[in-house]
Amino acid sequence: MNQKLNETQRKILNTASDLFYQKGTQHVGINEVIATSGVAKRTLYRWFASKDELIEAVMKHRAMQWLEWFEVAVEDRGNTAKDRLLATFDVLEEWYADPSFRGCPFINVVLEIADASHPAHHISMSVRESIRQYVMRLATEAGVREPEAFSQQYLLLIGGASLMATIEGKSDGAGFARNTLSVLIEAG
Repeated sequence: MNQKLNETQRKILNTASDLFYQKGTQHVGINEVIATSGVAKRTLYRWFASKDELIEAVMKHRAMQWLEWFEVAVEDRGNTAKDRLLATFDVLEEWYADPSFRGCPFINVVLEIADASHPAHHISMSVRESIRQYVMRLATEAGVREPEAFSQQYLLLIGGASLMATIEGKSDGAGFARNTLSVLIEAG
């Protein structure tokens, strides 16, 4: 799907994104997306031929928005690469504390859609890889000895913090992950 969206496409994607995130992709039908967005069935199907195509488009749209938000928020909070690495968990802590937080949408969709060949799974994996690459770049700039291994360790921390926030409904895990990250940075 073209990155240039018209107003109707954006409305459908934003509505579906909100519904999928709030209720889960498997619990939202096309008719609910149509009713909530206020578009005609024919209009939705003009842009998205199936629910799977809609899920894929929503995930691409959400991935682009989330990654941009994350990197901008992190870059705004730190003057050095080390500061920015640590700031990643400050940014995530704020996200986890948001009353609308219902888990990581990329993890959620992988858990909901068991088919590893589904495009949403691949999009979720690409988001994970984008985060890893970003962290690896920051780790390299910060002088971490093994930035590749560090970036993999980081993914464990972010996954654990996200899971804690989802299960416990608290943002504490981000602080614990930030402290662990600080130890990893100092060790490397």
